[in-house]
Amino acid sequence: MNNPQVTTIWSTVLVEELIRQNASMFCISPGSRSTPLTAAVARNPRASWKMFPDERSAGFFALGHARATGRPAVLICTSGTAVANYFPAVVEASADFMPMIVISADRPFDLQECGANQTIRQDGIFGRYARWHMQLPQPSTEIPLQSLLSTVEHAVAKSLGAPRGPVHLNQPFREPFEPEPFEGHHPWLEPLQAWKLDGRPRTSSAHPERRPDARAISAIRNLLSTARRPLLIAGSMPSPDDARAVASLADDLRIPLYADLSSGLRLTEGIRAWQQAFAAPAFLDRFRPDLVVHFGGRLIARHPSTALKAWKPAHYVVVREHPERYAPDLPVNLSLESSLQTAAESLMGCRSEPSPIKEAAEGFFRKCSGALDSLTEASLPLSEISVARQISQLITPGEALFTSNSMSVRELDSFAAALQPDGPPCGLNRGASGIDGIISTAAGYAEGLGRKVTLLIGDIAFLHDLNALSLLRSLSRPMRIVLLNNNGGGIFSFLPVASCNDIFEDHFATPQHFQAQPAAAMFGLLYAAPRTNREFEECFLAAGEAPRSTIIEIASSRSENVEQHRTLQARFNAFAEAAFTAP
Repeated sequence: MNNPQVTTIWSTVLVEELIRQNASMFCISPGSRSTPLTAAVARNPRASWKMFPDERSAGFFALGHARATGRPAVLICTSGTAVANYFPAVVEASADFMPMIVISADRPFDLQECGANQTIRQDGIFGRYARWHMQLPQPSTEIPLQSLLSTVEHAVAKSLGAPRGPVHLNQPFREPFEPEPFEGHHPWLEPLQAWKLDGRPRTSSAHPERRPDARAISAIRNLLSTARRPLLIAGSMPSPDDARAVASLADDLRIPLYADLSSGLRLTEGIRAWQQAFAAPAFLDRFRPDLVVHFGGRLIARHPSTALKAWKPAHYVVVREHPERYAPDLPVNLSLESSLQTAAESLMGCRSEPSPIKEAAEGFFRKCSGALDSLTEASLPLSEISVARQISQLITPGEALFTSNSMSVRELDSFAAALQPDGPPCGLNRGASGIDGIISTAAGYAEGLGRKVTLLIGDIAFLHDLNALSLLRSLSRPMRIVLLNNNGGGIFSFLPVASCNDIFEDHFATPQHFQAQPAAAMFGLLYAAPRTNREFEECFLAAGEAPRSTIIEIASSRSENVEQHRTLQARFNAFAEAAFTAP
């Protein structure tokens, strides 16, 4: 028989230490076996929490919260398949180095693999995707509570260490689960008297700034000073400070900076959309860099990868804040583990000669920008390109963006305008690049930032996370969801399989034939369906002032979208011929 007071004390101490370790956001799914943990959170006045009927949605909400705050949210669930529903979010957190802590309640040892209800093998369920996992003991006075405190501290430290990622604690509980009050004078608690009084974590792990190796910095400075055609690439960045430092380095060295949307720089005033140049053959023939210094993680567009394989630069340098390798396109000559900000600052002042390609590109960028702005003329019908362009133009300082994968992220990465002195935060799930859990992640991102968020999402991703619309009524700020509904998987229309008319529509495009208005009504959201650019601007601005979240549904045609992209790219190619072809 379990002593419910012991279980209550154990769970109370565990939750309190998580909060002291600054892991104070709890994403809880209802269940009986997890009652002691849920009760401990509910009765701790310093805990922030949100309830989720769907563990899959909870996992992605926690992921979005971590993207916004840099701190792990804590997931709590009951036993059985509940914990398995976290798996997609755990994979994304692992692949994109986001902190997360999963605490799953479980049956005790004697109820494992004997036909007990709602029981699966939970210990180690996430395999290599967890940075650390621990099978906790059943609560018992035979176990010093100091060991529980150190375990919590280690879990948070592993989640935030290099590389950051998810941690799993599997906690068995024996019935009864109902909490039993205690007055705080239990003998088991005596060794924790000082901990109880001072309000601080028992132990805390410092995460020192990873200083770059001096010899490596010297080597990179030498490469930058002697390169004839250097290029900086900003991939996914862990913080705005890192992004700003890399942008300052590019300005200081006066060399091109390819800023991916995930870097946080793409929508910043003064940042050029080199995505448009990299898709133009004339630019690829003219530039041919001999040195590439890549800060951060992966990129959205394929064009840089294709270009690098063709260019074969003599030197390819990668700077990342963790030891994981990054070399999907060509061999890396030098890999540096360091704080990105510190590394960028260490490279300042090593070059004085400006890159001639930057001056030649200015006319190209002006013409591309004019072509894109012409597509947003007020009376024209909406298109997926004009929607992405207008979002970047209409979003106000203090707001943030989140985008789904597939076409949504590519539209923003390629066609957004860069207008704000400090570009708006822009979140996306590019670790595994899935379309699952997007609405949930955006909701967590919004809560973590404490800002109004606009989500750009496609129809298949919208359907995939439809039940997450129930979260939006509980957000501290209303959210805009801009839904690109082209009745299917629009990105497949750009692939060679689109020419296979006998199988394409049913087996790849997979049209779903739905409208979002009934879903908006079901979940108590506002709804709009603009048809022109002017109507979209009006709806977008009105949604920014509305007291409830709004779905703005854009009906579009997959075939027309492909044709518009190809026509626009042909214009970009002509601009590039004029700008980059030697007279």
